[in-house]
Amino acid sequence: MRAAPPVEAVLDSGRRERMLITALHALAGAVVAAWLALHLALGPGWAVLLVGLGAAAVVAGLGHQLARRALPLQPGQLRWDGQRWFCVGAQGMPVQPLQRLVLALDLGLWVLLHLHPADGGHPVWRVASARGATSAWHGLRVALAAHAGSTATDRGDPAT
Repeated sequence: MRAAPPVEAVLDSGRRERMLITALHALAGAVVAAWLALHLALGPGWAVLLVGLGAAAVVAGLGHQLARRALPLQPGQLRWDGQRWFCVGAQGMPVQPLQRLVLALDLGLWVLLHLHPADGGHPVWRVASARGATSAWHGLRVALAAHAGSTATDRGDPAT
């Protein structure tokens, strides 16, 4: 199989995704609290509403913290040089070679990526979209389709 040509694309900051995670946690907290309040028959509707709002706020806060830990706050760049994947963080951050890149979810105009650093560090989740990658989007999707999931040792690369 021929290798995809080199490509460098901008990764999104994940702001919209963090907001979605927070909102879904808030909704889940409100639903569980409302169910529990109704199940326990707490009385008037305002009591159920207050319990639901309180639980939604607490669970939304927890969801926001999880989202901040899962998705880095700064945008970065993903680079395929024809042989290996590299992740470049925000300004001043070093280029980090990746042992493995997993395409977790591909929605056509948006992808969720799981990046595994070559130095054995903790894997990170990153998102990329057609809006952020602009003209590099097609090349990025071609490289992801051809080379996501495999490691350097799978390809017989002795460098790792």
